[in-house]
Amino acid sequence: MHQQLLQAFSAFAADPRADELTALILINRLLSPELNVAALRGSLTELESAYRPPQPPWRFLAEQGFGGNVDDYGSLENSRLDRLLETRRGIPISLAVLLIHLARQAGLAADGINFPGHFLVRVDGQLIDPFRMDETTEAACLAGLPESAPRGAEAFEVAGPPAILLRMLNNLKFAFVGATAWDRALDVLDAQLALAPGEPALHLERGEYWGRLGVISSARDAFAEAERLSAGGVDPRLIEIARVARDRLRGLAGGNDVLH
Repeated sequence: MHQQLLQAFSAFAADPRADELTALILINRLLSPELNVAALRGSLTELESAYRPPQPPWRFLAEQGFGGNVDDYGSLENSRLDRLLETRRGIPISLAVLLIHLARQAGLAADGINFPGHFLVRVDGQLIDPFRMDETTEAACLAGLPESAPRGAEAFEVAGPPAILLRMLNNLKFAFVGATAWDRALDVLDAQLALAPGEPALHLERGEYWGRLGVISSARDAFAEAERLSAGGVDPRLIEIARVARDRLRGLAGGNDVLH
């Protein structure tokens, strides 16, 4: 990944004023490095100018044709703000960010809701399903959850900008892993490490992906860092990460730096 973009992710993590829209633009830049951010913000300004409060912002967006991409839900373009503004189609979290931004521009209180499996928005107390751009209720949302999923207040926790960015990055990472695009998955991990450089689980993942690419020297370095960061931890998660990292390092001992 380009160093300038990595620095932008690091700056986002350090900025307490960073917002959800900036997070979505960072995702857009990750997916399309040639993105013209100034032109993108110009398109967004046009949409803002067309909105007339006190109409609820979700109803305005619905009238403008915004909603979920039911025909191609898994497309990476659903996570790109430039394509969202062009096609009016996205996934819940990208649509949610647009709704949050528009609502706040109108002076309304708006927050993302980290609901399991389906991102939601609360605007002035009203729960909104951004995929349908329509009102919903907690009871209706909970009715569709499996029994093992969190319930009650835990299911409706507010997600700030860092949590939203992390969830979007995880979406991309899982998509690239599913497509065995290990180089692209590593780009996403680099972004996540720019946000949380001391997270040993990310270094463990990084080692796995480098191993998949056959670059053993980089895999060793990543596993060694995962072990270093988790060593001496008493949390069961850290103990397990340290164990797995040691096992991976033993498995790579004496091997060539590149597998052919």
